[in-house]
Amino acid sequence: MPEESKATGGAGEPQRDAGAVEFGHFVLMLASTALIHLGEMTDPTARGIEKDPEQARRTIDILAMLQAKTQGNLTPDEAAILERLLHDLRMRYLKAIGYLKGPPP
Repeated sequence: MPEESKATGGAGEPQRDAGAVEFGHFVLMLASTALIHLGEMTDPTARGIEKDPEQARRTIDILAMLQAKTQGNLTPDEAAILERLLHDLRMRYLKAIGYLKGPPP
């Protein structure tokens, strides 16, 4: 994995390697995948929308595993993003399989 550069930016902030993967971007990518499988986003590689709730559940489970394994090691912002994404995806999943009616809470 590439390391963050030790150089500092103009505001004294460390510069990030252009190829570095941010945790927030990674979980957003997984959340987008879950939304595609829930039929709420178009898959850019397919024609139209194809629902696969089981695959969406697996992706949500991966996000939950990441939350458990990274507990205490995330910034407050990262933890909050992950918590909100998991709540939203779980509610959308329940709606997709027929347990909830109406928009997700």
